[in-house]
Amino acid sequence: MKILLTNQSGRCLVFVLPHESYCAKAARCGCQVEAGREGRRTAGSLTLAVGLTSPGVDRAVLLVPQVDRAIRRGELQVSLASPRDAAAHAAAPAETPLVGSRSPKKRGS
Repeated sequence: MKILLTNQSGRCLVFVLPHESYCAKAARCGCQVEAGREGRRTAGSLTLAVGLTSPGVDRAVLLVPQVDRAIRRGELQVSLASPRDAAAHAAAPAETPLVGSRSPKKRGS
């Protein structure tokens, strides 16, 4: 069963998902193999902006030491993902950046 992680820390959180503790227990490997680095893996990661809830992730993420510490500190809230939650997240359109928008001028520019 998948779980949901909600960032309650007040800052962006990034967790590296090491092969030894995450991929070995998860249903699939989240590592990448870069060109020219055959045989070497680059660990995957999970990034959560403030207040966001992750899409359903494998329960193996709870074995990652950084994630475990964040949960104990109260920075992450853990809940079980229902199949309906996973389907709703998959059907949601991806956010598109605003094209042609300009930021307001800064003083002294």
